[in-house]
Amino acid sequence: MQITTHMPAAHTALIGDLYAAVDALNAQAVAGFLTDDVTFRLGNFDAITGRKAVEDANASFFTTIRAMGHTITGIWTSGDAIFCEGEVHYTRKDQSEHKVPFATRLGLRDDKIATYNVYADISGL
Repeated sequence: MQITTHMPAAHTALIGDLYAAVDALNAQAVAGFLTDDVTFRLGNFDAITGRKAVEDANASFFTTIRAMGHTITGIWTSGDAIFCEGEVHYTRKDQSEHKVPFATRLGLRDDKIATYNVYADISGL
């Protein structure tokens, strides 16, 4: 995980810590950032509700790839919402690579993520 934006943002540390857990393919660590009733949506997949369901879905997804690395190029906040964008680099199980742009919107409640929407096209995986 790398943050290349030079724009100060109130939640840069949260984004850094969250994406470090994602890039470590650590679903349990990712779940630690979430509310019990979190709603998560990746791309055009159906939304998932609940911390355990999101942890299980991430754990399942993480088994389909060898590695993942995010470069964050922008972070913005508005009220209880955090927005970030950048590029995600996947390494498939066969060692081939795939890069796509992404954007994420996080909605916070009591310093935890209550809504987690990731906009990325992972159909190439």
